[in-house]
Amino acid sequence: MQLIKQNLIPFMGQIINLKRLIKFTNQNIIHVFGHTVTDEYLPHINPIYKPKTVLEFKKDLDYILKYFEPISVHEVLSHTNKEKIITKPSFHLSFDDGLKEIYDVVLPILKSKGVPATVFINSDFVDNKDLFFRYKAALIADRFPNEKERILAINYSEKNVLDELASQLNINFIDFLKAQKPYLTSEQLKTLQKNGFTIGGHSQDHPNYNLLSEFEQVSQTINSCKFVQNEFLEKNSFFAFPFTSEGIPLSFYGKIAQDISLTFGVSGLDFSNKGKHIERIDIENYGRNARAYIHRAYMTNFLKKITGTIKKRI
Repeated sequence: MQLIKQNLIPFMGQIINLKRLIKFTNQNIIHVFGHTVTDEYLPHINPIYKPKTVLEFKKDLDYILKYFEPISVHEVLSHTNKEKIITKPSFHLSFDDGLKEIYDVVLPILKSKGVPATVFINSDFVDNKDLFFRYKAALIADRFPNEKERILAINYSEKNVLDELASQLNINFIDFLKAQKPYLTSEQLKTLQKNGFTIGGHSQDHPNYNLLSEFEQVSQTINSCKFVQNEFLEKNSFFAFPFTSEGIPLSFYGKIAQDISLTFGVSGLDFSNKGKHIERIDIENYGRNARAYIHRAYMTNFLKKITGTIKKRI
């Protein structure tokens, strides 16, 4: 099975025409996401992964636009609620973490192509009030590359270790936030709204949800979305899970149902039985282009469908 995942699925996905894959799977809408776009080296990100360059992002966008029409998350919600069914192949674009390059780099590109998008933000990080624990680990690993693997292995429940390490190594996260301003400000987010962006929640401080109790999961989710509604007056609440939605119990979705309009995961085109939960295709990691990721997602969905392993969505 592992051999099929690693070799056969990508190969078959590449040789079968995308229009055929869309028809075979009956999946007209895809959701693609990333985090940032830049030609610069970012010490808080590059030790973890290499972001898309501007040229790579433009090529990805051009490829997606060749096959899909852009839609907003509000159109996705209307489709999910069966208020306005979308029949043409369409895509919804989103970005996680609320990084400043979305304003500096991505906004002009999307405006020129008429593409709306959603940015999912962590309420604790807006206006550069604090820094994601993984970005703290990356800043330390950037200074000590020989210890990179061990440093990046530190998880959310051990995040205090990163502050202790930084103190011992004379790395000041507050100075970094003030000097580099890696996150979007409230004013930048409001400008994004005026230019076709929707703002959603992404938890308060980006924890690994599998390390939290269900009470903490619900609290992180609802608090981040309430922050968005209060600060940016979004009429609907949208939420993207930090890291992954795998392992989240069905009871969680019931507890947030009254507060959250849609939730988003990162498992490609997989169906779910969680009601208004939608999976997204990660087009950012490992240096591949959007074509490779999208074809792979469709091929995986197709094979699951014909083997009867896909669960139908409620």
